[in-house]
Parts: sequence; C-alpha cells; structure tokens
Amino acid sequence: MTDSPAKLPFKEAIDFYKAKIRLPTASWTDIWQEQHSHAFVVAGAAHDALVEDFYNAIFDAKQNGGGYEDFRGRFDEIVAKHGWSYNGSAGWRSKVIYDTNINQSYNAGRYQQMVAVKHLRPYWEYDHTSIEHPRLEHKAWDGLILSADDVWWDTHMPQNGWGCRCRVNSLSNYEAEQAWQAKGMTGPDTAPPIEWEEKTVGSKGASPRTVRVPKGIDPGFAYNPGKAYLEPLTVPPLTGADAALQQRHKPWPTDFVKPGKSKPTNVSSKIINPPGAVPEDAVAEYLDIFGATIDQGVAFTDAAGSTLAITKALFQDGKGDFKWLASERKAERLRYINLMAMALIEPDEIWWLWVKDHHEKGKWRLKRRYLRAFTIDGEKTYAVTVFEWGSNGWTGSTTFMTNQPSEDLREEYFDKQRNGRLVFKKGD
Repeated sequence: MTDSPAKLPFKEAIDFYKAKIRLPTASWTDIWQEQHSHAFVVAGAAHDALVEDFYNAIFDAKQNGGGYEDFRGRFDEIVAKHGWSYNGSAGWRSKVIYDTNINQSYNAGRYQQMVAVKHLRPYWEYDHTSIEHPRLEHKAWDGLILSADDVWWDTHMPQNGWGCRCRVNSLSNYEAEQAWQAKGMTGPDTAPPIEWEEKTVGSKGASPRTVRVPKGIDPGFAYNPGKAYLEPLTVPPLTGADAALQQRHKPWPTDFVKPGKSKPTNVSSKIINPPGAVPEDAVAEYLDIFGATIDQGVAFTDAAGSTLAITKALFQDGKGDFKWLASERKAERLRYINLMAMALIEPDEIWWLWVKDHHEKGKWRLKRRYLRAFTIDGEKTYAVTVFEWGSNGWTGSTTFMTNQPSEDLREEYFDKQRNGRLVFKKGD
C-alpha cells in the first residue's frame, strides 16, 4: 500500500467514504469531530443535490485516477450548476474540500488496517511529513513511538488540522526495539502531556461554538477518524433543529438492532435474597459470580463487547457506604442483586443512550442499560431487571416485581424500560 493518499485508494478507505450519509449544512460547525466519520458535508452547502454532486465528484476523481485536477474542473461545473456562493477563492476552496475528504478517508482506512494487525505490530509511530511551513507541535511529535492502545491516539491520530499530512506507521516488536536503541531507549516513549485550550469556532450567525482542543490540534480535528468509524455507537448524536441537519436516507450513524418480544427466564425463588440480608454477604456473593472478591475486582466484557470494572465500588457511594443504606427503597434492591448479575452476564437486551452531562456543559455521556425479564418458579411473579452503567460506573438498577400479568402487560412493562439505541438482543 502506498504512503500517499493521492495515489490509488484501498478498500478500507473506499468503504469509509461510501458509508457516509450526505448531509446539507449551513456551517462547518453544524456537525463536529467524530460525526464527520459518518457524514459527508461541505460547509455552507445547504441543499441535497449540491452535496450529492460534490460527494460523487470526489469519489469519481479518486476512482478514475484523475485526482484533484479532475475534481477541480468538476468543482467549477457544480458551483455554476447550483449557483452556489462560497467563501474564499475557487482554487483554495476546492483544494480544502478534496484534500480533507481524501486524507481522512485514507487515515480511517489506514487505522482499520493497523488495528487488524495490532497483535503483530503493537506499536505506532508518529510520522511528520510536512516540509513547507511545518507545525512545530506536529514536528515535535515526529518519531514518537507509543503502544497502539495508548489513549493519546484518540485525540492525536492524523489528520490533526487543515492541510496536515502527518501519518502513523505501525511497528513490530523488533522494529520498535531497533528504533528505541537508536534513540538510546529501552521501551516506548511516554505520551506527551495534553495541554487543553478553549477556542471559539464558527462565524456569528453560523453555529459558533466554544470548544476545548489539545494545543497543536486544529479545532474539529481532535478525534480519531478510524476509531469513530469502527465504533459508531460511541459517536455523540446528531443534534440541532435546523432542517439541514436532519437525517438523510439511512439511520444515524448506522443501522442498528431492532427489538423483538421479551422472553422471560424462569428462575428459582432461592436466587432472591430474604429480607434483612447482610449487605456485605450479598455483595460478596454477587462479586463471586464474576470471579471477583471484596478485595479484588475484575474486568468483565459484556455481550456487546464493552468492558466494565466489577468491584465492590459498584455498590458504594462516595464515602464508601453501601448505597442502599440511605433508604428502604434502595435497600429493597439488595434482595434482587443476583437478578442484576444475571441481567449483566446474559441480558435480553442492551441499550445505549447518550445523555447531556449536567456537570460539564456541552458534554455528552454514554449510558449502557442491561435489561432482562424473569418469572419466579412456583410463584405468579414477573420481574424486569434494569442494570444501568454510566461514565462513572454503575449508576442504578431496578427490579420491578409484579403478579404474573397477561403477556401484553408483561411486554408493556418491559417496553417502558427500552430507551436509546438497541445494540444487542438475546439470540443475535
């Protein structure tokens, strides 16, 4: 594979580009960072036909090998056809549109390839390639070697700004060791500390916003385009009431699982703790189900592939006290703690919901909700267990117990707990 995105494309880059929803926008700030991995936009192109023409022109220029020069000619034709008014010169604007889309498609495709061979090439090296007018921060990162799993790549994976041509190379253990020895080191570098700064982007009347970005990264580029593409459900939801931001032709950001009818699991009544159970004993039993103890937690991977930390802290408040000691209502949860474990281990459904962060303005938090329905052996009892996980760990769980209702009423109980996007259902 060539190192230059100006050459012939590769399958992963093509798939990344083809999967994008075409969205009209009033301003480039209408969608932000990770959302660009799922949407093709041209700033100020507010009509479907105009956006569609630009999308096809870039794709055709790449496919037929004509590159930017082909797109440059098509750009003038499209502008004349739609009577589009834009900022800047034709040469500058067409170059920005073409280069940004081609480079980010290349970077997303390259990321997918590197992830696929991460077990063989577990280190990544930052490669600063600009010769003219280099960014000093980017130049300082040249040759930086970090583990492929280092979180630094979440915000510093190229493209890191307008016109940035930096790349990332994957290294085998042997290649990394050779590079370390050349620098007089015995292991990978330490990720540079991230210095955050606030910047306001977008002109007045065109969706301005104040954003936090790492120093050295242009606003709107502090994300990993390939990771956002591979993990679409981690991308913040598309927001905004303007018609130009409404979804086009397919769901945002990708198709997702459809819910079906719930099928309760019948369990023994012995799984429910008696009233007055000792909290420490109940927690110890719960943790043991996952292979954890009061003193030692474990990492648990759920049915959707997300990793959660299972420790006694799940059941403690900030002071270290058990949460349910605060009220009788919360204490009742202790009786159904084993049903909660079953809901987490083998859920009927998992739902993901983005919610606004009340503590940090402008931020979103992802909540994971695990649902499972039960019937109790020998009793006319129906239960729906909800175990909810937020950005700071377990945020709540509830078990609804009721006399065995009709199938329609049972489904109504269960359906009320469905909220957000369904990412897993039993039997998939």
